[in-house]
Amino acid sequence: MKPLSILLVEDEVLIRADMREMLEKAGHIVCAECGNGEQAVRLVKENVPNLVIMDIMMPGISGLEVAQCMYSLNIPVVMVTAHSQPQMLQRAESVHVYGYVVKPVSEKNLIAAVQIAYARWKDMYSTHQELDKTKENLKNQKLISQARSIIQDRLGISAGEAHKRLLQESMQRQTTPGQIAQRIIEKIKK
Repeated sequence: MKPLSILLVEDEVLIRADMREMLEKAGHIVCAECGNGEQAVRLVKENVPNLVIMDIMMPGISGLEVAQCMYSLNIPVVMVTAHSQPQMLQRAESVHVYGYVVKPVSEKNLIAAVQIAYARWKDMYSTHQELDKTKENLKNQKLISQARSIIQDRLGISAGEAHKRLLQESMQRQTTPGQIAQRIIEKIKK
């Protein structure tokens, strides 16, 4: 696994120092560290880490609230906590946490949680990217189909010839067929 840039958020300084040592020993880079949620939000925007390791119970904004913020910024979170009650686990699930380590933290458990969490996040990110690309392709195909019908009706030509003209216009203007289709549809709506 490649070294990750990690933001470490833990209000207990000794635990934070131990985790930093474990992570650095495993080859990861602790790009920043802090002891509360407000600082975590600021530091994540400044450092853009690959992953955040965070305690649930902290002064100020709780780790769960910060985890929700990290999810909106598309940064995976591993929670570290002394709490293993089912309701706490459910709350962590609801804010899209990718890993959960119960204190006391062992090096093996922490490194395994980091590796699994980051791999799961990468898979999820890739799936979202593919989904977005598929949605965009479907949108463009719909636009092209509508524009082709408009050209076909206006010029009294076949669907194949209308599609050919749309592609020619796209090449002449050095833009995508979807953008040409969008322009044709917008002109008709006016």
